[in-house]
Amino acid sequence: MPIYLGLDCGGSSTRALALNEAGEPKFSGQGGAANVASTPDRRIRRSLAQACREAPQPDFICGCFAGLLTPEDRNRAISYIEELFPSAKIFAEPDFAAALFASEPGTDICVVAGTGSLVSSFHDGKVVKSGGRGFILGDEGSAFQYGRDTFLHYLNNPDSASAEVKSVIERVFEFDDEPRILSKLYRTGSPAMLIAKLAKACAVDAHHNVAYAFDSLDRNSDALAGVIHKHIDKFHAGQPKIVISLAGGLWQSAGIYREKLLEKLGARLPKVEFELNRIKKPPVMGAVQLAIKYSHGH
Repeated sequence: MPIYLGLDCGGSSTRALALNEAGEPKFSGQGGAANVASTPDRRIRRSLAQACREAPQPDFICGCFAGLLTPEDRNRAISYIEELFPSAKIFAEPDFAAALFASEPGTDICVVAGTGSLVSSFHDGKVVKSGGRGFILGDEGSAFQYGRDTFLHYLNNPDSASAEVKSVIERVFEFDDEPRILSKLYRTGSPAMLIAKLAKACAVDAHHNVAYAFDSLDRNSDALAGVIHKHIDKFHAGQPKIVISLAGGLWQSAGIYREKLLEKLGARLPKVEFELNRIKKPPVMGAVQLAIKYSHGH
């Protein structure tokens, strides 16, 4: 009986799930970051090895990677997996495909917001996307963008920062003074991932109407709503109702992010009814479904 392995490889963590042909789970694992655009090669290999430790030998694998942008990226992603499972049939897709395939039936659009952000949907039988571009040029409404605002607020006003922000800074960076914090940030292989860890603290401050956080919530939610608006105009124009699946750690960290996004979408498209639901299945399940789909030659 064939074994299908899915890998959901993001900017913060890697998850692995193996199912047999009957759909029974045979293995699950977790590792570190594996963004092919920003995570160092050595760390990607380590993250994949950690996530797949003790996994049964799979017959078909689909790895869904953050940062997979070009055919060269796809080949490199496949090569990482081949090092672990040289006899398997391996496929690689962008990470947003896993979230989209894991979304509930009836979903129109999937909005991923973790360390980065991206909007995707099916159109004419293909997966189409908007946004992304990484934390330097885009990732509107991502945990990184909220974390960056919170991080700068702390560096500029360390004494007046909230207890929540101070606690996260000390836990993530292990120091509370700017020189040591910046030293650790720029020495790490994934600075965006570290900064994204402050997103939950930003939500807490926004809930308490702290000025910087309230501004961050308003501005970043509107930026993400703008990406969704453009995606709707391009691929879903004329639909009276849009069902959106929310995937990624940002939506798990605080409900205020979902609430503000819904408000911003309503302001931009008042004639459209929006339904926003947090994804029920983990995106890694979508990666397994892709492995099964490709095993059948689709």
